[in-house]
Amino acid sequence: MASEPAVPDAGAPAGAEEVPAAESPPGDGMPGWVWALPGGAGCAGHARRVLREALASLGAPPGVIADAQLMVSELATNAHQHAGEHGPHELWLYRGGQCAREFRCAVFDAFADAALPGYSWTSGDCGRGLSIVRELSGGRWGTRRTLSRLGPPVRGKAVWFALPGGNAALPR
Repeated sequence: MASEPAVPDAGAPAGAEEVPAAESPPGDGMPGWVWALPGGAGCAGHARRVLREALASLGAPPGVIADAQLMVSELATNAHQHAGEHGPHELWLYRGGQCAREFRCAVFDAFADAALPGYSWTSGDCGRGLSIVRELSGGRWGTRRTLSRLGPPVRGKAVWFALPGGNAALPR
């Protein structure tokens, strides 16, 4: 059952679609904002710009924004390199877990069966970016099988990380 995309509210970051909890994928319960990510090599750059603008508009501190940009760049690059033909690709920003003062950011792709590479600084070319995500997020990152949030639901996975949100307000 396809539904119309949610209309962003007046306080939403530029280009974002607000997704109320009632319209999130079943069992997801994550209201927040969602952006479509382009395919191709521009995916990571677009994700960095969108996230920087969104977090700045929400009042996140500059250091949090810089860390978030590095982490989302790693996740968007992985989505492009390892799931490039498995779209859609989406960027999600929402309030995290039980902590209202924490943001969570996720990159979704439709390659649900992909295993995440190990994260070691010395084990070759794969997985080092996830070590950066692990370190900058204080170990608060992960992956989950879920559905896309824009357009008709598509099965896939979201790789997410948490970061402190300060006093910024996200939709409940």
